Amino acid sequence: MTYRQIFDEAIGDAPPTTVDVDALVAREGRRRRRTVGAYASATAVLALALGVGVVVQPGASGGPAPAHSAASAAARTEPERLRAAMLAAFHREAPDLRWVQGASTGDRETWDGPVTDEPPWSVQRLQWESATGWLAVGVAARGEVRSYLNINVGRVRPGHTSGPDRCRPGEVTCRSFTGPGGELVVAHDAEGRNLAGPVTKRTVLRTVTVKRADGAFVSVQTVSSTDRHLMTVEEMAAVALDPEIRLG
Repeated sequence: MTYRQIFDEAIGDAPPTTVDVDALVAREGRRRRRTVGAYASATAVLALALGVGVVVQPGASGGPAPAHSAASAAARTEPERLRAAMLAAFHREAPDLRWVQGASTGDRETWDGPVTDEPPWSVQRLQWESATGWLAVGVAARGEVRSYLNINVGRVRPGHTSGPDRCRPGEVTCRSFTGPGGELVVAHDAEGRNLAGPVTKRTVLRTVTVKRADGAFVSVQTVSSTDRHLMTVEEMAAVALDPEIRLG
């Protein structure tokens, strides 16, 4: 069975539901202290809702991916290896994806800047109370759609629940299903309201999280500045299921 058949069968259609992003973030913050669930990047949503973010700029693990020979590939750091794997997966699944220069993840006014093929894609250490791993974040463009985009790859700490294992109220077209390698996949959409400024704007969130047999999880999330999603569920799930996006 192909990815498309798996996703089409599992996800189907559901009526839209509107979510207050501020309330969703507050609830997610309380839940995050107990477990790692389908919203594996609640801190990113919190930054967006509050208008506080980090400028996405090339750094030690950002900027254009350097060329590596077979001999030097083994010498790459873990952030470099993950960055290369993530960008390769994005290029494979969404070859028309571009990146917004100088964008701040928490300031949507900066998302309309010029786009580039050279991704300012940063990979940083993830240290949550319930999990450790790596977090990658950027602001991407696809046609007229501009969106926050991130990937989390990690493992839960002992004594914490791994998740994701269910859908929750307020999540549109949310389904749990099994990936081609036996992975648990949770895909969900939600509509929200951006209340950071004087004008309330509609926004959409999409998250696909994969729980692997070894206990690791990979989560891909987009938060668009309009009512249009950056990537399809199929594309995001294929990225999250990529075996190269893994803990070293």
